[in-house]
Amino acid sequence: MQVQRLEHSKLAIIGNVDSGKSTLVGVLTKGILDDGRGGARERVFNYKHEKENGRTSSVAQEIMGFDENLKQVLPERFNQNKNKYWSLVVEKSRKIVTFLDLCGHEKYLKTTIFGLVAMIPDYSLIIVGANMGVSKMTREHLGVSLFLKIPFAIVLTKIDIAPQNVYNETIENIKGLIRSPAIKRTAVVFDEKSEMDEIDKWAALMHGNNVVPIFQVSSVTGNGLQQLTRFISRVPNRDEINKAYQTVNDPFQFDIQENFNVPGVGVVVSGIVRSGKAGLNQHALLGPDKGKTFKPVTIKSIHINRVSVESAQVGEFACFALKPSKAGDKLDRADFRKGMILIDPAVKPEPVIEFEANIHVLHHPTTMSHGYQAVMHCGVIRQAVEMKKIFQHEVLRTGDVDTVRLRFLYAAEYLKTDQILVIREGRTKIFGYISKLITEKQLEEEKKVQVVPKQQQQQIQQG
Repeated sequence: MQVQRLEHSKLAIIGNVDSGKSTLVGVLTKGILDDGRGGARERVFNYKHEKENGRTSSVAQEIMGFDENLKQVLPERFNQNKNKYWSLVVEKSRKIVTFLDLCGHEKYLKTTIFGLVAMIPDYSLIIVGANMGVSKMTREHLGVSLFLKIPFAIVLTKIDIAPQNVYNETIENIKGLIRSPAIKRTAVVFDEKSEMDEIDKWAALMHGNNVVPIFQVSSVTGNGLQQLTRFISRVPNRDEINKAYQTVNDPFQFDIQENFNVPGVGVVVSGIVRSGKAGLNQHALLGPDKGKTFKPVTIKSIHINRVSVESAQVGEFACFALKPSKAGDKLDRADFRKGMILIDPAVKPEPVIEFEANIHVLHHPTTMSHGYQAVMHCGVIRQAVEMKKIFQHEVLRTGDVDTVRLRFLYAAEYLKTDQILVIREGRTKIFGYISKLITEKQLEEEKKVQVVPKQQQQQIQQG
């Protein structure tokens, strides 16, 4: 079934553990109120253990549909089957907002960073429990959003159970944080009495990254939900101004986030179209694998929002069913690893093992020098790297800005210059972007240059 291409936007839901993120997503997307015991969040969780302990440990996706008048689309009856429920919402919608429900617990921070780096959300909603205040993880998530240049709004939850003094202190702390020299933005507070026209005005200004709306809601009583829903329906899509994307006319690239083996279908990959456009029966290269090679594949079918379509273009989440392009070739899940992509064969992609990056050390407890190792996030890539060279400093400390040479420890990856990278290990936080790619040919030439002086030294000693 071919459907009309819908306007879309992506919201990352982040915040401290137990602040009510998944509950809020369940309430907004299913059109229900929570029972005060987390009933709404059970409709959002991906896994059984998440329902048992009440904590998100993966990236959950839910959608919210709006019709041509930007009124929320809700099926008459809730269907537990996500495929059927989503298709009912998509069928009657002209705009789809995808919620990325990310983890709040510190031990799952790497999953949250992956969601923010790889899934390229248009905006972040930072959830703060009004009865809990601004926590360390709230500041952590806010800092990541700032560096990635993701505009954000703040949602105070649990206003129905927050003691008045704690509630007032939380509001003042948030306002002070937003006015601080590190952020320097305008805080605009909304409540259940706020005018809808005022919300529309500030929602339209969100892409400028200069305002921070603050909403106050209760998932149990429903206070403030109407104003938050109005804001979500009005925020504009940022695909055209987001530097993480290229245009629909550029060569096709699809970042693979997950892979599945669907009975009767075969291998299916999900992810985001980072550039160009993909259609049915289109040929692409899958890779790089551990041997630095790409395998030719063909796209058999395409699904967006769990609905079959004929094409997917830049900025859209999609699922592709794949088959090998060459007769006799096989394709199974064992062929996949983290960091793989689908790309237009005309690009002739060349994976790299070493590269240079301009970095800013936001925090490190001691010093970093040659040989330092940590895990790097860059798009869908999650791999340990080693610092091979520091260009301006002998060692790096908190606050230093420098250019460094990095090397992947396990496998070559496909990179582009200007891609944002995040390095985090324990309390260490490093942000930056890729400035130069080192090809295999350049590495070989560097080795030759290093060998020649050694030979000359031996000849001098013998002489």
